[in-house]
Amino acid sequence: MQVRSRRQVLAAIGAAALAPATAGCLPLGRPGEGEREAGPIGPVAQALGSDGTTIVVGDPSAELVVKVYEDPSCPACAEFETTGTGPRLLGMAATGDLQLQFALGSFLGPGSKRAVNALRAALDKGKFVDLHQAVYDGQASAKRRGGFSTDGLLGLADTIEGLRDGSFDDAVRAARHRQFVEAADQALGRSWVRGTPSMEVNGWPVKEGDRDVMDDGGALRRYLKSAEDRPPRR
Repeated sequence: MQVRSRRQVLAAIGAAALAPATAGCLPLGRPGEGEREAGPIGPVAQALGSDGTTIVVGDPSAELVVKVYEDPSCPACAEFETTGTGPRLLGMAATGDLQLQFALGSFLGPGSKRAVNALRAALDKGKFVDLHQAVYDGQASAKRRGGFSTDGLLGLADTIEGLRDGSFDDAVRAARHRQFVEAADQALGRSWVRGTPSMEVNGWPVKEGDRDVMDDGGALRRYLKSAEDRPPRR
């Protein structure tokens, strides 16, 4: 019997996601419920985590920590971040209710690597959150053109005030953050994650039976409430 590595499993899930008949990298259950709120959320803290591969959004001292594992080219991740509960989590991070962490993989190929590199470059400008939203809003269009390209990502950056300048453009064109891209991808490959999007709360993985938290605001609220009574996993 052939034994496949976790990276091979992730890549297989991602490859299946590219077929037109599938909804995404990993089934999310019910269709999304239109969580995306109109308009900007306002300023929110965003920084590189101490592990060097996680991006932290919101108050880094918040007791409630939600970590999301994504690949920018994953259709299910786009669903989570547009019509699922991703925007709700971002709003909670902006108001200080939780610390939101992003672990970005790029197992779906070169377009993902270019997107993660651009997202890391946007973090240097304090614009990670803005570009992250723009990337998922523009994912379907990018796929019709063969995936995220350098020029396509710079076009998305054009929609974000104050992001594009010489240093950002150079970082995107020259893949200045390639080491971060590879390290983040390897970290995801070593994790418990078998597909994206995946989530953990205070270090505890959200199990398959609770995946409605990805697209149901009420389920997410109840899950986070119950997490307050559970000690963090170290």
